[in-house]
Order: sequence, then structure tokens, then C-alpha cells
Amino acid sequence: MQLQVQLANFLMDNLVQSRIVRDFAQQFMKPLHPHLIYHQFQQMHQVRDWQDLELRFLDHLQPTLAIYVDMKCHKAAALLEEASREQLYNQHYHWLLHGNVSAIDFYNFFAPFNISIDADVSYLKEEPEYTYSNSSVVYASFDVYSNGRIIGGQLNMTANYAMGCDLSGCERKRYLSTLHLRSKYRHREQLTDVVLRVATVVTQRPLSCPDDQLILFLSQENDTHIDSLARFGFHLTLILRDLLHCQMKFIFSDSWSKSDVVGGAVGAVVDQTADITATPSLATEGRLKYLSAIIETGFFRSVCIFRTPHNAGLRGDVFLQPFSPLVWYLFAGVLSLIGLLLWVTFYMECKRMTWRWRPLDYLPSLLSTFLISFGAACIQSSALIPRSNGGRLIYFALFLISFIMYNYYTSVVVSSLLSSPVKSKIRTMQQLAESQLTVGLEPLPFTKAYLNYSKRPDIQLFIKRKIESQSQSHDLWLPAEEGVLRVRDNPGYVYVFETSSGYAYVERFFTAQEICDLNEILFRPEQLFYTHLHRNSTYKELFRLRLLRVLETGVYRKQRSYWVHMKLHCVAQNFVITVGMEYVAPLLLMLIFGYILVVFILLLELAWHRYLTRNKRLTL
Repeated sequence: MQLQVQLANFLMDNLVQSRIVRDFAQQFMKPLHPHLIYHQFQQMHQVRDWQDLELRFLDHLQPTLAIYVDMKCHKAAALLEEASREQLYNQHYHWLLHGNVSAIDFYNFFAPFNISIDADVSYLKEEPEYTYSNSSVVYASFDVYSNGRIIGGQLNMTANYAMGCDLSGCERKRYLSTLHLRSKYRHREQLTDVVLRVATVVTQRPLSCPDDQLILFLSQENDTHIDSLARFGFHLTLILRDLLHCQMKFIFSDSWSKSDVVGGAVGAVVDQTADITATPSLATEGRLKYLSAIIETGFFRSVCIFRTPHNAGLRGDVFLQPFSPLVWYLFAGVLSLIGLLLWVTFYMECKRMTWRWRPLDYLPSLLSTFLISFGAACIQSSALIPRSNGGRLIYFALFLISFIMYNYYTSVVVSSLLSSPVKSKIRTMQQLAESQLTVGLEPLPFTKAYLNYSKRPDIQLFIKRKIESQSQSHDLWLPAEEGVLRVRDNPGYVYVFETSSGYAYVERFFTAQEICDLNEILFRPEQLFYTHLHRNSTYKELFRLRLLRVLETGVYRKQRSYWVHMKLHCVAQNFVITVGMEYVAPLLLMLIFGYILVVFILLLELAWHRYLTRNKRLTL
């Protein structure tokens, strides 16, 4: 009976140290399971078989369940073997295995079991030779785990501490190693005895190539625009390999997946033929049912670029933009009023004043004074100048307001003409689908998958009008280099590509001015890429901590800036902008139509004059 009290004290102390005792107490106060599993006892001799162990005996709603097994029971070995088959030696179960065999015998017994790196297994052994009193029992505790038996990991046993327990409680007598000085994953961070299976995507090399050639291609650091995302993820995986001191077997695929979770690199992790993906992938809703995104390791941005077509660049409105319509109407009214006042002034000078105050021998027409007012607005002088002070004040007011309006107008127009050239009004995928522009796409697996599975209405319209109409054309799917060159040489040609690789070709083939001239439409929403593990992977926490270390030290930022191009740099002040025909053409058209109108009016005047002359002759 005394040994049972001492063992109970040890178990309670162990649960306190494992932070399970809080859930242990709450389970009594507010049960979450009908069988109160935290204090459920199972007589092993009453169990015929241990099949469906987790479902029948270990069903629980807690993050961690403590399980004590007395290995002296004759059915304990069958229980532990079934737990191995059902992969229950993981972080969700706190196993306490109590036996009296030596550490070597326990190692030989437990070595074939499927135990994981995140396992929480302790072997307890009584040490009767260390007896401090008649009622005291010393328990030696060993930490037990494996780096992954199915991929070559061996069982590890590390002596932890010796605990002396009596009827009143337990006291830690001594530490058996330096294990207490390290955290759980600090102790288990070296995976020297395993070969991790890594799923890797390669899109720019045929999978028929030998593995050594594919690894050499992914390892190279030149031509960063070729398969940049896959090579970026591969280099991060090599850094992870160095941190874990493990070996890796790369499983190559030419796509991320055939559907959302089937096939490709993602499918390999889902069916657990691979432990981790080297190539970052999207964390979709369907994938997160089977995978866990442990850390952000990439950024996905797919765009459509094109130069503005020549026939879409006529911008006559630039000459009206400096003023609103109301200002234009008021300015025209002021000019008309001044033209009327000038005619009144000339009339008064010719009809009401003495001959010495008359500037002209005739009275200018109302049309002439309106022409003088309009010419002043265009900063043109006039040969007709009133002699009276009032008339000259009208002239002064006319030229002053014209000077102010002219300077403001010209400054706005010049700044508009010298700004970046005209941009297309096509800004969305909906507008692009409804346009007459020709489209080409980079033949990437995730672009094809997005076109097949996207439910967005604008993408469906884009497929119907741009993809299906060119399905038989060889120019629909073009390599990035050829597509970017077509954009440069053919204004109005649209090319869809992934920015991490395509921007390198744009920077190579486009001048600084041409880069600023480009129109850009987001092909799909910007999304983050993540490194994925299986949802039940035992390496989840270890890999997350190691990759966070890569992120914190700046290694990730350095690799990303080298491999991934996320934006184009437009430095407009480094070149001279010329005013193109898109601005000059409206003026030329205005001049041509003006001349046509003038000739038409002249012909009308000649015809009217001829008509009057003929009638006069007939009258005589």
C-alpha cells in the first residue's frame, strides 16, 4: 500500500511538471468526457484485444492526455505494440511507462516501435539500491524518442533525473544528465540518422533528366529568372538541411498538384510519401484540411502587362483639363462681355466724340471686337486701340485677365504633356476580357490550374473570350522571354506571367522609359506562399522553429531579394520625355477641321456676293 502512495505522489508530481495537472483538476470539476477519461482505470486482463485503441479507450477532448502503463502487466506489451501501429507516440499523449527492467532491455524492447520526434514518452524505473528511508522509493526517469523510424531514425534514450518519493511527497534527488538545461526541441534538433523525403517542383527541366542534373540545376545561382520560385524554395531547404544536420531525398514533380490536393508535390505530402515541400505553395481551404502551413516562404503575384495601343492614345481632353466646364463658360462670358464693351467704346468714340479723339475713320464691327477679345486671350496684340481712358482701361483689364489665365493654363498643359505617357483605360480583368487586345500566357502549371478551377466571373469571361477563341493557336502559350519581347514590339499585345521570373526579362529587354510606359493588371489576387507539412506530421514544431530562425537572422530576406523580383522600378527623371502624336494629333485634327470650315464659309460668302451682284444687275 505504501508503494502505491509513493507511486501516486510521483505521478502527481510528474503531471504538475508536464502542466497537465490543470486539465486534470478541471476535468473533475467540469467533465468534458462521459467516461472522465483523465481518471479512468482499465484492467488489462479484461481486454481481449487492443484494436482501435485510440477510438475505444483514449477518446478525449483535451490537448494532451496522460497515460500510465504498468509494464509488469502481462498484456502491457500488446497495448504498447498497438499504440505503435496507430502512431500514438506523439505530442498529444504523455506516456509514463513504469517497469523494472534495465535501460538496455527496455531499449531493445522499444526499438522496433514507431515513435516520433515529438513524442512525450518517459520510462520510469525503480532504483531500490538508493533508499533514503524505509518509506522512500527512488524513481529514475528516462526521456524516450526517435527521429522517425520509417525514414531511418533510431531510438534515443536519455537519462533525465532521479526522484525520491515517500508518503508525504516527492523530492528531486539528482539529475542524471544535462537534459534539464535544454528545451525539448533543443535536445532533439539534430536529425543525423534520418533521410527526409522532400517534394520538389521543377517546371523548366524535364523530369526524365537524372536526379543529379535536376539537383545541380536547382542549386545553381545564375539565371535567377528561370524557375525562380522552385529554386528559391530549394535553397531554403538546403539551409534547413544544414541546420538539422540530416540527409534529404528529393522527390521531383513537374507541378504543384493536378487538382487541389491530388498529384504533384502537394499530393506527395498529402499521401505522406514526402515529409515536406521544398517549393512553397498556396494555402488553399482544401489543402488546409490535410496540410499545415508552418511558415511564409514566398509571395505569389501574377500580372498582365501591355503597352498602350496607338489607336487608344488620342488625348484631346488634355487641352481642356486645366479648367472645369464652369470656368470655361465663365471665361467665354467675360471675353464676350469685354468684346461688347470694346464695340460700345469704339461706337462712342466715333459717334459722340470730336474728330481728334477718333482712333479710326470707321466703326469696327461687333465681330471685330469679339475677335480682338479672343486674340487677347491667346496673348495676341491688336491694331485697334481706343483713344479714351475708359477704353484703354478695358484693354488693360482684358490683357491682365488673359495673362493670368494663360500662364496657369500653359503650366498645367505643359506638366501634363511632360508627365508619363498616356495609360490605357483598361484597368481590370473584366475590361481586358471585353477588349479587342490579343492575349498570350506563360505556360506555368499554377496558371493553368487557376484557369481551370477559378470561379470568378471575370476570369470565366476571360477564358471564354481570350482562351477558347485561341485554343488552337500556337501563340497562346509562349515562353516568358518571347512573350515579353512581343509586348515590347507590339503595342496592345497582352502577356500574362508570374512576376518573380518575368520581371527579369522586362528589365533586360525594356528601356527605363518603356518600363514606365507599361500598363499592368493584376491577373489574380496576390497571395502568400507557405512551406507545408502534413497536418499530422511530427516534425511540425521542429521545422517551424528552425525556419523561424532562418527568418529572424535575415537569411530569408537575403535569399528572397536575390531570387524573387516583386516590382519594376520606374525612374522617370532619368530620361527626357517627348510629346507624342497622341497629344499632337487632336491639334492637327482641330486645325484641319478649322480650315475646312473657313473654306466652306468663304465659299458661302462668295456665293452670296455673286447672288447679290446678279440681282443688282437685273434690277438695273
